Amino acid sequence: MTARVRFAPSPTGHLHLGSIRTVLINVLFAKNQGGTFVWRIEDTDKEREVQGAEAQMMEDLAWLGITPDESPDHGGDFGPYRDSERMEQGEYQKAVEKLMAEGRAYECFVTPEELEMMRRIQRAQGQMPRYDNRHRDLTDEEKAAFRAEGKEPVIRFRLEDNASVTIDDVIRGQITFETQNLGGDPVIVRSNGVPLFALSGTVNDIAQKMDLVIRGDDHITNTAVQIQIFEALGTKPPKFAHVPLMADKDGSKLSKRKDSLSVPIMREEGYLPEAIIAYLATLGLGTTAEVKSLDEQAQDFDITRFGKSVVKFDIDQVKRLNAQALHRMSYEEAKPYIEQYAPNLNVADVAAFWEVIKTNIQLFSEIESQVDFVFGDIDTAANSDDKDFIKEAATLLPEGDYSENTWKEWTAVVKEKTGRKGKQLFLPLRLALTGVEHGPEIGKLLPLMGAEVAQKRLQNAAK
Repeated sequence: MTARVRFAPSPTGHLHLGSIRTVLINVLFAKNQGGTFVWRIEDTDKEREVQGAEAQMMEDLAWLGITPDESPDHGGDFGPYRDSERMEQGEYQKAVEKLMAEGRAYECFVTPEELEMMRRIQRAQGQMPRYDNRHRDLTDEEKAAFRAEGKEPVIRFRLEDNASVTIDDVIRGQITFETQNLGGDPVIVRSNGVPLFALSGTVNDIAQKMDLVIRGDDHITNTAVQIQIFEALGTKPPKFAHVPLMADKDGSKLSKRKDSLSVPIMREEGYLPEAIIAYLATLGLGTTAEVKSLDEQAQDFDITRFGKSVVKFDIDQVKRLNAQALHRMSYEEAKPYIEQYAPNLNVADVAAFWEVIKTNIQLFSEIESQVDFVFGDIDTAANSDDKDFIKEAATLLPEGDYSENTWKEWTAVVKEKTGRKGKQLFLPLRLALTGVEHGPEIGKLLPLMGAEVAQKRLQNAAK
């Protein structure tokens, strides 16, 4: 199989993680196959279009490290890459004219109110709601009468009667639909002349020579319709791969959290692109998520390993991967992020501060909160059995400037004076100095904290 794949969003808002996952699957497949990833914009629905959304999407892709091989910005041999431009060239109209001439498309004057009434009656009779194809064979006189009433028609595609449609699905194998179960003849052009996705997407895929269409499994029925349109336009359909959708980890629809899981919001919160990519690249494949480059992710990518069940998205796993990536960063690597997410950081030695606190955070947006952890008046504690031990340890705490050896030297003296060792020695001191059982190395923390802060925390814990 050659590999020309595409993703075609509408510029109606931010990219959320469900969309990014589909983009990523397309990109990884193309890279694995040495193929081409096409980015196409479906921008004919001007009423829903959001100003600046297209530019924001491209910015999001760039931040994630994804560069389309062909797009409105990058060009290519199979443009245009915006539906509005292809519509201006008349390509959709030519397709409609061909379908009309061959009896595979027709004008329909049924109003939205009539459609709703039709569906109510069908539901009341225990039937699946569908368009009943009532305007398939209108005469010219009937059409003229409807127009005289001020009605403007939509264009519907005429499905074959009593036919089977088989989808050759890379993930799910062969899926067969009966045309009478596809909801009736679908609208392919609105009454205002704007083509709908069923037609425009098909025409685009033909013009841009798509080999494989990868999208969510909520499009399976749409695919059955589009296969009929491909064939009616005299073209062999591409292969299809319907990937399982993402749900929240409790099984609810992820759309309820759509805004919070958009790329700009996650970027603002301090997530790293490599952590997002690492999680989404393996979700549903049963493999371990690792932070690595896109090219490395693509090497072992196998789209056939996807199952059919909904996959559950867990933001905590993204945070875990984010923490892994962040913890491995040197100060020089982290410096741009620190300046971005903590512009008001007031610390004398930021490099030393970073080395101490990086294992204590999961997101860069948490950096400033660590100032209190290192320097502030925080509540520390000691168990009742440890209070006398902490008091004595405080009297043994050295004065003056501290180095990374101070912790080792101090605890050696405390061990000799109190007889404590191991966990009984180190854990109470850690709790008294930081308030937590796990965290940064105390040897690195003490020089930052200094004698005054350390002494104050020990005394407070012993009270």
